[in-house]
Amino acid sequence: IAIPNTESNSAYLRYCQENGIKPHPARFPAALPEYFIRMLTDEGDRVFDPFGGSCVTGEVAERLHRNWTCCELNEEYIRGALGRFVSV
Repeated sequence: IAIPNTESNSAYLRYCQENGIKPHPARFPAALPEYFIRMLTDEGDRVFDPFGGSCVTGEVAERLHRNWTCCELNEEYIRGALGRFVSV
């Protein structure tokens, strides 16, 4: 799977910058989890991400009408991930 990772000015990064949160260093493009979520689940299914990080998988799952759960040990990453779900 060849997907560019060129995110440099996303809402997530802006949220982190505006709130003094260090962004997750290993973000990946939304197209990656989207490919697998579409292929392996149906609307209403549950997606589990054991390494939540910046929560891009949760954001994609929500957009695709899947339920989702994630785990993350680093509290700062979770604080930044909240920016993916804040209404503007």
